[in-house]
Amino acid sequence: MVDEINLKEQKKDVLENKLSFEELKRIVDNAFDEIFVYDNNYNVIYVNKACEKHYGMKPSEIIGKTFWKLEELECWHPSVLPMIYKEKRRMTIQQKSYLGETLTTTAVPIFNENKEIEFVVMSVRDGINEISVVRKELEENIDNKKDTYDFHEHTTDLSGNRIIFRSKQIKELLSLAKRVAKVDSTIMIQGESGTGKGVIAKYIHKNSNRKDRPLLTINCAAIPEDLLESELFGYSKGAFTGAAKEGKVGLIELADKGTLFLDEIGELSPSLQAKLLHVIQDKQFIPVGSREIKNVDIRIIAATNRDLFEMVENNKFREDLYYRLNVIEIDIPPLRERTEDIVALSNYFINKFNKKYKYTRFISEECLEFLVNYSWPGNVRQLENLIERLVVTSINPMIEISDLPKIFFRDQKSDNDRHLPETFDLAVEEFEKKLITKAYAKFKTSRKVAECLNISQTKASRLIRKYCSSEIK
Repeated sequence: MVDEINLKEQKKDVLENKLSFEELKRIVDNAFDEIFVYDNNYNVIYVNKACEKHYGMKPSEIIGKTFWKLEELECWHPSVLPMIYKEKRRMTIQQKSYLGETLTTTAVPIFNENKEIEFVVMSVRDGINEISVVRKELEENIDNKKDTYDFHEHTTDLSGNRIIFRSKQIKELLSLAKRVAKVDSTIMIQGESGTGKGVIAKYIHKNSNRKDRPLLTINCAAIPEDLLESELFGYSKGAFTGAAKEGKVGLIELADKGTLFLDEIGELSPSLQAKLLHVIQDKQFIPVGSREIKNVDIRIIAATNRDLFEMVENNKFREDLYYRLNVIEIDIPPLRERTEDIVALSNYFINKFNKKYKYTRFISEECLEFLVNYSWPGNVRQLENLIERLVVTSINPMIEISDLPKIFFRDQKSDNDRHLPETFDLAVEEFEKKLITKAYAKFKTSRKVAECLNISQTKASRLIRKYCSSEIK
């Protein structure tokens, strides 16, 4: 009898113990599925933390935005919200997220006393829900609204690698790349190792008038000089000992009507620099061991992580070739200067390697915050390699800070040491950046900056463009 009384009292306590808003929010925030809520004016009034793995954005970056703004950012495709307001019923559709995931989204309208839509609540789940009701509704929606669900890929380069970004810098960079893709001017892509210079080169080619012709890539630093010449220009039969009897067609000729991407252009020898200059100026070249002049129609994109202008000043790179290559300059900012891309890239790589290795891994909020504050000397390439390692080696589904390699903690002994540069070059660059930004903030002109730092005005202008682009009007 006593037990029955106690049980009734416990039930009464549970019923009377209503959840506070903060308690309810904490519960929903930790739900596995994404919960998305719109008001009747298409404004996002709530989304839980699961949105990060789908769109690479934190809830604080989404809440308060309108549906139209999120659609402009291409967070997903296709959109279901306008159809909910039109048909005023629950709908389930299959979508693609910005990070390439397949999502099953169920949108439910909530009506007020006048039977008008007051809120729309969406439940978003990874993959295709196998529940028969959902499958049936999905099929009905696709049959009835087939034209509405045509999906187009977002910003994909020729190799199928998606360009994932959330930063203003990369948005502006891609806008510039798309504009210059339509002309045949030579382009110089500058950026640290691992920032994605090859990806941008492919993006330019894909958006050019030469997109149906080949894009050929050669790393000038990876091939010895004597071999590099024959690879670029080809050779005639019997040109040298060991040469193929029938000769060999070079990459320049193979890229005719297309694009030739020369990575690490700063490693070219003086003799090859002279021959390349002739190709750019006259659209002609002579294969090794031949006297035949060949005409070629190619667009050249070059890339380097070195300071070519400084190499010109030190007589290590031809000045005339530098200006021929540098008609249009594209600078890719390092990952540490566009930290808003780190969340999106991390979740994209998690999804990519989960698919590849058939794992189900997630990254904790604390670990993600750690990655955002890391210096990333190896940039996007280092981040991708790290995420692949974590997906493969982590024991638990949730990746924590403790799963990171030891190298990530070597500069964590004290707060003063936390952001020490990983290399001498990075240390020099950080010091250079501090000098230039401080001088430009004070003097506002390249001439005065040059006088203050005792450098040429040309060098001052280049460094101001590199480090102070956001301040230049």
